[in-house]
Amino acid sequence: MSTTGRSESSGDAATLAERCREAAFVRIVARPDGDAIAAAGLLGRACAAIRTPYQVSVAATRGAASDRLLAADDDATLALGFDGTPADATLAGDTLSTGALAAARELHEPAASLALAGVRAAGSVPSGDLAEAFERRPGVGLPVADLSDGLAHATRLHADWSGDDRQAGALLAELDLPAELDDDARRRLASRVALDATENAAPRAVGALDGVLRPHVTPDGPFETAEGHADVLDCLAVADPGLASALALGVADRPTALDAWREHASATHAALRTADPARYSGLVAAEADAPAWPLARLLRDTRADEPAVLVVGDAGAALATAPDGPDAHATIAAALGDDVVAGASTHARTDESDAEAVIDAVRGVLSG
Repeated sequence: MSTTGRSESSGDAATLAERCREAAFVRIVARPDGDAIAAAGLLGRACAAIRTPYQVSVAATRGAASDRLLAADDDATLALGFDGTPADATLAGDTLSTGALAAARELHEPAASLALAGVRAAGSVPSGDLAEAFERRPGVGLPVADLSDGLAHATRLHADWSGDDRQAGALLAELDLPAELDDDARRRLASRVALDATENAAPRAVGALDGVLRPHVTPDGPFETAEGHADVLDCLAVADPGLASALALGVADRPTALDAWREHASATHAALRTADPARYSGLVAAEADAPAWPLARLLRDTRADEPAVLVVGDAGAALATAPDGPDAHATIAAALGDDVVAGASTHARTDESDAEAVIDAVRGVLSG
C-alpha cells in the first residue's frame, strides 16, 4: 500500500481556500468515492465556518459533473476528482482528502478524523502530522463497537462469516474475548480474522488486510476507527451519495448511515459468493445483480490473480486494479470515453451497464 496513492492531489490549497473565502456562493461537485466525499465534507465545513453559503453534490461521471458545473450560476465552482471540467478550481489525483485538509486549514480548524477517513478510503496510509495525530492499535478497523455487527459488514475483507451477524457472533464466542478488549484480545481477534479472510483466497488478500488491520482510533469522530469510517463513506458513495455527503458534512443521522452501510455490505458479500467470473488475459470480469462497487474491489483482493477486475452490476460497472496493474480510470476512459467515467488509478466506475459491450471494450483496451 502506498503512502499517498499513485499520484498526489493537484490544486493549490491557498487557491482553494481563497475561492471559499471570497465567493458569495460555492458549489462543490465530487466524484463518487469515499475519499472525494470526505474532501467535499472538509471544504463544505470550512465554508460553513466562515459563513460562505455552499452546496455539495456527487456526480457519477465527468460528463455529469461538467453538466452540473456549466448549469451553475455561482460565484465559485470546485471539482473534486474530475479533470477537464469547467470548474473554477480542481482538486484531482488519487488521494484528495490531504489537499482538502490543507485548504480547510487556511480557513478554520478542520476535522482531521474526516481527512484521515478519506485517506484510508483512498487506500493510502497517512503521513506527517495527520499520521501523528491518531493512535494505531491492534485489532480490526470497524465503524461500530459491536464486533459481530462490524465484522459481518466490513467490505475490506471477506470470510465465511461475512454478511451474517450470527456467524460472526459464533466466531467471537469461540475466541472467548473479554467484555472489555485489551491489546492482547484485539491481537487474537485480528489474527483469527486474518486467517479466515486469507484461507483459500488469492495471494492478494494478505496485502489487502493492510486496509483494515491495526486501525487508527478516532475518539472524536463519528465512528470507532478511521478505517470503519472510510468503509461507511465508500459504500454510501454508491448506495446513497446524498447521505454520504451529509455524513461528511456532519449532519447525517448516524444510525441511518449505518443501516445503509449494512444493507450495501450484505448485498456485496452475497454477490461475491454467487459470482461466476470469467477470466481473460490480465482481466477477470463478472456480472452481478448487485452494486458493482465494492464488489469489484473484493473480487480483486480475494479471488483474482489477474491485475484487473471488472464487475457490471445493476446500476453500472466498476473496474478495480492492483497498484502495479493498469490505470483503472485511464482504462475505462479509453474504452468508453472520458465523460462516462469517474475514478482514480486503482478504481473507476461508469453508468454504462451493457455487460457485453463494457467487457468487450475494456478487454480491447487491456489487450491492445
